[in-house]
Amino acid sequence: MNRTGISLLVGFGLSVGIFTVGAQADVKQYTSADVDWQNVATIDYMAGAKGANLYMSVAVDAEDNIYIANYSNILVVDGETGKTIGTIVDPTGTIQQYSDVQPTSNGNVWIADNRSRVYLVDPDGNILKTVAFETSANFQNEANPGEIELDAEGNLVVSYAGYGIHFQEFTPEGEYIRSIITGADKLMGVQYFTFTPDNTLFFQGVGIGWITEEDGNAVTHQVAPDLLSSERFIQYRGIAIDPDGNIYFAASESGDTGLAIYKADSEGNILAQYGIGQERAYWSDTFGAGEIGYSPSLALTSDGSLIIASANNMYSQLVKLNVQEPE
Repeated sequence: MNRTGISLLVGFGLSVGIFTVGAQADVKQYTSADVDWQNVATIDYMAGAKGANLYMSVAVDAEDNIYIANYSNILVVDGETGKTIGTIVDPTGTIQQYSDVQPTSNGNVWIADNRSRVYLVDPDGNILKTVAFETSANFQNEANPGEIELDAEGNLVVSYAGYGIHFQEFTPEGEYIRSIITGADKLMGVQYFTFTPDNTLFFQGVGIGWITEEDGNAVTHQVAPDLLSSERFIQYRGIAIDPDGNIYFAASESGDTGLAIYKADSEGNILAQYGIGQERAYWSDTFGAGEIGYSPSLALTSDGSLIIASANNMYSQLVKLNVQEPE
């Protein structure tokens, strides 16, 4: 994606980018025929360290192993077969909730605990580093982490809650580098975020945006606000971006259903769709063909397959979807 990568500095600014949106092409419909495999598991909130099967977030490492933040542990899944090949759990019990996960290049794993801090653990779950919120003159009270991602240089980036945008960046060893802060904008804070290969930070709030640095200020831009608002999406959950700049995201037009998965180009034109939102009345039922829960998380494998983790009240599912275009 030909956009300027961001150097994360403290700054304030807001800019809304509006793309020229052409007529929508026919939207491709992915179906069950495009699903390589699907796993559904019953949620057990009392399961303890053995794993609740509550899939909160998903990430993929360089070998296409899948890591699931599973509320009470981390599941490791073989991306080719969909079989669980390992679990990671902190033996000391320091980590209270496994809310988000990011594998590193050396086999260790970053884990965000929404109830406390961010932790670097080894494959056996031993805590190697604890990363706390870095207070400043404007932010004296320590905040709990939201989502975590690794940028193109392997630095850890953590989002923190609020109506504005607040990220903090740390080295691969967990040492604080800098913050990026803006006031409240039209996107109203951060739900999920990701990095493109050129190190541009994309995020979801009430819509999708990206961040640049301009004159030392952090500036937010909105992806095709006219188009996305015309789709009447009322919520966004989960985001991934492929090397061609296509954006995968989950969204809904109704609070009474779960979310569907969409593929859009860099101008916001919807190219493809997968799944339907499971109706609220059936949120205690197993997932039907193509049904998506209310809190999807997305990741891409090296061959371009899309990994979808989602949950309803009683079940979680993991899906590998073939979204590659034929040669």
